[in-house]
Amino acid sequence: MKKFILTLTFVSFAAASVFSQLENETNELETSENKSESTAQDFNIDNNTTRDFNVGDRAISVSESDNATNISINRNNNQRNAPGFGGHLGGIGIGFNGLMTDYWSTALNPGDEYFDLNNSKSMAWSFTFSGFDIGITRRIGIVSGFGLTLNNYRFNNNNNITKDENGVIVPLYPASGIDYKKSKLHTGYANIPVLLEFQIPTSSISQRKPLIVSGGVIGSVKLWSRTKVVFNDGGRRKEKDNSDFNLNMLRWGATARVGGKNTQIYGTTYFTPMFEKGRGPEFYPFEIGMIFNPWN
Repeated sequence: MKKFILTLTFVSFAAASVFSQLENETNELETSENKSESTAQDFNIDNNTTRDFNVGDRAISVSESDNATNISINRNNNQRNAPGFGGHLGGIGIGFNGLMTDYWSTALNPGDEYFDLNNSKSMAWSFTFSGFDIGITRRIGIVSGFGLTLNNYRFNNNNNITKDENGVIVPLYPASGIDYKKSKLHTGYANIPVLLEFQIPTSSISQRKPLIVSGGVIGSVKLWSRTKVVFNDGGRRKEKDNSDFNLNMLRWGATARVGGKNTQIYGTTYFTPMFEKGRGPEFYPFEIGMIFNPWN
């Protein structure tokens, strides 16, 4: 229920913002046309004459004959159109991974201490490519694309994970006298995000550096998973296991970004549990980091 309310609240806020923006732009357009019409009527026009002139991107024609005055206002096709909506979805992301046991709680449940993470070394890398933009207005639109996310979960204690004889995730400890120098779970997911993007002008003079605020949903499919441990046993040794570890094949969540055209802060949280139900601890992954796109 908490997940549903959180998603519904976000969608409602986004929809209200869109309709408010559309209403404001419509009112501004009507005001501009009314002013243009009033200006046109102030001209002294001779009988049987026609005058044409431009106001902004509008072509205004005023004609008078037989004591009747006609005024027409049309879009001027000879004027250069205002720039259309262009999204800012793509980029390279770097961030940190975390796990929630319940919404907004990262406290581990009793018995799940083996999943204590070294968050400063649990890195997330993402590569996102823009797919398409759908403009609602010049500064509001829907953006989507595809990407790849690499998640590294670095264990803080002297353990890794494995499956027991029932196929359930349990801790894996090294042999007596051995300490893991590095122990982690690594996953790779293909993503499809769909975001509603707002481009908020930061200056009435320059429109080239807007504040970008976007949010929406993200769906992912797992490509691979593996564990890796590094330790000394008469020499440096590495061991890898490419099992599926009962990770859910599909996951979905919410993601949001805020920042400029080239650098943004992002956060993503998944509503799908990390592991299949009853076959591992109940965790919900999240990521916080930065997105860099020097090509925007």
